[in-house]
Amino acid sequence: MKVYFTAAISNVSDDMRKIYARIIQILDKNGHTVISHMLQIKTADQLKAQTEADALAAHKKISKWKKQADLVLVEASTPSFGVGQEIAEALTDNKQVVVLYMTGKKPHILQNQGQEALYFVEYSESNLEKVLEEYIEYAKEHSDTRFNFFISPQIGTYLDWISRKKKLPRAVYLRRLIEDDMKLNKEYDEE
Repeated sequence: MKVYFTAAISNVSDDMRKIYARIIQILDKNGHTVISHMLQIKTADQLKAQTEADALAAHKKISKWKKQADLVLVEASTPSFGVGQEIAEALTDNKQVVVLYMTGKKPHILQNQGQEALYFVEYSESNLEKVLEEYIEYAKEHSDTRFNFFISPQIGTYLDWISRKKKLPRAVYLRRLIEDDMKLNKEYDEE
């Protein structure tokens, strides 16, 4: 499984950076492909020294990585607006997101968002590996299955119009149509 891993990079203790490295090691050990800018953690000073073009290029690269991933894994014990933005972007892309936080450090701003693909997981250093294994498997089981099909230009135009009008991705609109039909289909309910 491809796992995009992210966490706060500013105002982070050395102990926390060791936990980030341990998370990556556990993922590697369990056969997952880790995609992450955390593999080359930059200091706050290095980030400040980036040009606007460098920062934009880095953002595009990170967005691409998230889109390629099967799952987004976040360590959120240290508050970070950037990490919150990454979570929002991943959810918009219909990715499963597992948010890890150390005991007693639940990120308050994300509580009760009602997202079906967003899982908050408390951990300690002693149970980190077990928690990772369990929740990655759980998220994997609840991931959507990708289904592609061809449509006519007329249907494409209509879906684009619906998307703009309802401010809703085309795939979400189509999924809702199918879910509504499933609820109404008596033959399906009997099986």
